[in-house]
Amino acid sequence: MTALESVDYHHLISVELARLGSVTAESLATPLPHIDGWTVQAVVGHTGWLCRWVGLCLQTDGEKMPPRSAVPEPPVGADVIDWFNEGARLVVSQIETADPSRIHPTWTGPQPGVWWMRRLAHEASMHRWDAFAATNSPDPIDTKLAVDGIDEVFDVFAPNRLQFTSLAAKGETMHLHATDTDDGEWTVTLNPESLTWKRAHEKGDVAARGPVSDLLLMLWGRIPPTRLAVFGDSELLSRWQEAAKF
Repeated sequence: MTALESVDYHHLISVELARLGSVTAESLATPLPHIDGWTVQAVVGHTGWLCRWVGLCLQTDGEKMPPRSAVPEPPVGADVIDWFNEGARLVVSQIETADPSRIHPTWTGPQPGVWWMRRLAHEASMHRWDAFAATNSPDPIDTKLAVDGIDEVFDVFAPNRLQFTSLAAKGETMHLHATDTDDGEWTVTLNPESLTWKRAHEKGDVAARGPVSDLLLMLWGRIPPTRLAVFGDSELLSRWQEAAKF
């Protein structure tokens, strides 16, 4: 599934949640330039909620997901920062002793605990980037995590949540080429109701080159394709972003 181990996810979760938890109360009302209607407050509250949700899922065995209502909604105002940091400490402590092979419910069906560790590492890093993008120039996502994040997009999110009708694909190919790691090339074939992908250097209908963090951010609609070096059918990347509002 991934080249990263549970210990890697635990470390990255700890680092990224701590960074997100350092936001100031004065920044909470700042809007995100790349997500309409979201503010730093919304990002911090959402991620604090996710910390508690992941912790609850890691306490649950079997196939049935716990109800979302079991996790309280975040407070409004400056109290959200302490509320977030409390949730972050709880889930980091829980992951430290969790069995990564133990089976838990997920929205893709029962999966080993490392599935949730992987998911939270990506949630924490992406939302840290979101919050910092609203207030200053954010540092890129960790290189190894970004490589893993692109794999996760194609492994997990696209098969389950990509709006294939909106994408209207007919077998077009998309090639991604990371310029800052030797482990960063993907070729994706977009079909009417599915996609296939592989790690490979192949010519595509569109090719995008850039740092791996930027490639991941583009797939998630955080930055426009124009931030990358694009060759070929650039409209295909715009269609992907419209269809991939996960």
